[in-house]
Amino acid sequence: MLKDRLVRPLVTACLALALGAVAPQARAQQLIIKGMYGMMAGTQAPPGIYAGAFAGIAWSDEIRGPNGNAAKGPDLTQEIFGPLVMYVSNLKILGGNYGAVVGVPFANVRIDFPRLDTGGGSTGIALSELYVSPFQIGWHSDKKMPIFGGGTDVLFAYTFYAPTGRYTPGALNNTSLGMWCNELSLRATGFVDKEKQWHAAGALFYDINSKKDGVDWKQGNAINYMWGVGRNWCVPNSKLGGWLGVAGYAQWQVSDTTGADVPVILQNHKTTIYGVGPELTALEGALTVRYLWQYGGKTTVQGSGLYVQFAMPLPF
Repeated sequence: MLKDRLVRPLVTACLALALGAVAPQARAQQLIIKGMYGMMAGTQAPPGIYAGAFAGIAWSDEIRGPNGNAAKGPDLTQEIFGPLVMYVSNLKILGGNYGAVVGVPFANVRIDFPRLDTGGGSTGIALSELYVSPFQIGWHSDKKMPIFGGGTDVLFAYTFYAPTGRYTPGALNNTSLGMWCNELSLRATGFVDKEKQWHAAGALFYDINSKKDGVDWKQGNAINYMWGVGRNWCVPNSKLGGWLGVAGYAQWQVSDTTGADVPVILQNHKTTIYGVGPELTALEGALTVRYLWQYGGKTTVQGSGLYVQFAMPLPF
């Protein structure tokens, strides 16, 4: 049944949040994860408690200047994994279900752009930024709309990222970026046909960054847009089905990075970057695999990333 098959994949969409620490960490210190959502981004899982794990690896080998000019950069490999728990309740707020998510990511290293060399300073996997989304409201509607004859889902969330990982200004083995981030997001999924086989999703985020610990450096705020378009697939008489489609994102820094310790290249230039790639969800949505290529970068590094998530509802 479609409703049952929505459960696990929607959780995996949330799990992708923690994967943002993988590829984008050298991208001028935006804590939000580029490409953390794709298909079904606006659909909240049915009430229950869900648990899962995520893992990811990202590669960057190109530096993009303020005008988008490319230069060969150091080869950077960033890794992350960790557990995540999500709760969706029967409590209604403004007609939607209340929910919450907590993720505990571990990373091998976090890089302060434009300082990209790790110099062998990484001392292995350690705690990164704690991800907490204590307030989410999800709405579901079967009302027909133009283009979306199968109805729409909408989700609003407040999230914060806490600098719980290792951070010392200028160190080569940081696993945190040493700053807080408050985030507001609005996400939507539209079902094209009444059988809800075809769907398109979009997610808009606004990130408000704090000053970095121990240094006069306040990263500029960012707007992020993430999307996914796909179709359900299935194997008769099995539980192998899921979704197959394309996902992507755009990130624009919208306020200046300020402070006496901000590198010159970041003082008067803002980060921009885009990404696109295939996404596959299988095992009735329990497993999601997403590969994204970055392009159009300015004042950042550029590369690609592989993301894998697995999530299941707990039996209580």
